[in-house]
Amino acid sequence: MAQTMHAGTIRHDTTGRSLGIGVFLLGVLMLIAVFVLAYLDLVAASDGTIFQKMFNLPITVTFKAALLLVMGIVASAIANKGIALYEAARTREG
Repeated sequence: MAQTMHAGTIRHDTTGRSLGIGVFLLGVLMLIAVFVLAYLDLVAASDGTIFQKMFNLPITVTFKAALLLVMGIVASAIANKGIALYEAARTREG
């Protein structure tokens, strides 16, 4: 005996989809900003005297890397939330 599945219709919420795409794009822009900041910090880290390179550079680079890691995680979470909002706007009826 074959069972048939009722493939309900998909209803779209235009406002929810737009909001989801907007939040996703905001997260992507924040990720791009993190990569640009990381690049600029690494380029700027090579400048300085030998004393600064030997003593201050490891501490500064570690601190900036930790901040960039946190910013990257937050931006990824925001982009993920945008995808979740977009998916939630597509509800199944049936």
